[in-house]
Amino acid sequence: MQEVEINNYKIGEVASKLDTSIRTIRYYEEEKLLTPIRSARGTRRYSDKHITRLNVILRLAKLGFSIEGIRKIAEIRENSQTGNESSIQVKYYLDEVLTTINAQIKELKKISHEIYAAKQVISGCNGCTNTPNTKECPDCPVRKKLKDIELLNLVWDTEFIN
Repeated sequence: MQEVEINNYKIGEVASKLDTSIRTIRYYEEEKLLTPIRSARGTRRYSDKHITRLNVILRLAKLGFSIEGIRKIAEIRENSQTGNESSIQVKYYLDEVLTTINAQIKELKKISHEIYAAKQVISGCNGCTNTPNTKECPDCPVRKKLKDIELLNLVWDTEFIN
């Protein structure tokens, strides 16, 4: 027996519900990641299951997943011959994704600490009346920490870098 979907929504309702645009929803449809139900007149209708699937797609895209990566996750199971093959392939691919995510988390933590350190150094400039450049402020606390906090090399004037 097939499940009967009680709720179905028009594309505008889905866009509003997920805080996205109609164009974005159509894009994922064009990419074959979402297949709405069509009414007799051709109106797109979306079930709660469609909304859940689209929400996952939107979350992954927002986090920087490529359309190809999202498609790969979506298609592994349907392209497998057996549940076992599917299970192995999905787990393998998700392990690859987790490895990438964990590397990104590590880098984000590193830059986060650097940002906090840079903010602390930059607060040493509070109340300074000098023009913020090498010539006018040779004893700037930012300049003194350039080797310790790489981010400050983006803050400090390019005259010092050249």
